[in-house]
Amino acid sequence: MASVSPAGDLVLADGTVLRLAGLAGGGAGTEVGWRPELARRVAGRDITFAAGPARDRYGRRAALARREGEAGTLQQVLLAEGLALARPEQAFLGCLPSWLEAEASARREKRGIWRALPLDARNIAALRAQQGRFTIVAGHILDVGKTSRVHYLNFGRVWPQDMTGRVETEGRAALEARGLDVAKLAGRWVWLRGTVFEAGGPAITLRRAEQIELAFDQAKDPPDGNRTGHGAAGRKRPMGDE
Repeated sequence: MASVSPAGDLVLADGTVLRLAGLAGGGAGTEVGWRPELARRVAGRDITFAAGPARDRYGRRAALARREGEAGTLQQVLLAEGLALARPEQAFLGCLPSWLEAEASARREKRGIWRALPLDARNIAALRAQQGRFTIVAGHILDVGKTSRVHYLNFGRVWPQDMTGRVETEGRAALEARGLDVAKLAGRWVWLRGTVFEAGGPAITLRRAEQIELAFDQAKDPPDGNRTGHGAAGRKRPMGDE
């Protein structure tokens, strides 16, 4: 049996701490939204898990976990309730399709955190409020800028203050392996999944192809008809190094 820490981790009877792999919604030392539901689910129940030996800086092991006798993982339960977001994690990418499927039901029905997601790429104040947190951003890529090392997915005309997606070598290779040419993403409606940080304006770095979803055909309006009004000829980033 297990208890649940304030950070939403499973604490086993022997003191082992398991971080539920592939979930986002908080971090060590913070109260996460899924904690009450997870605690209810595991109370008095035996837990089976699969975890690697490595521990993070908080002493936790990343794990897949489920209640004894059940096929679905606790990750799927929390995602379906809209209490967490699926986060692409290298060692668990094989599980991501099932997690996204579970997440999709909450997304369609606007359950839990999906009542406020995705964030509009034009809402800079809302994005900055998420700095350091994993979230989902939706918007129209006006253009794609490029330096010697980085491609920039520009969501606004003024790149030092508007939302940007950063695609470096690792991310570019991952996208190309999925048949996506970064340079041809201009004009596309997309959803980005990642941690927001400040880089002049809010930004998300794309390291994996799973972090971007082509949400709408570039020739069509999104479902709410909510275009940026800027067209696809946004201000280009200067060429050269960063």
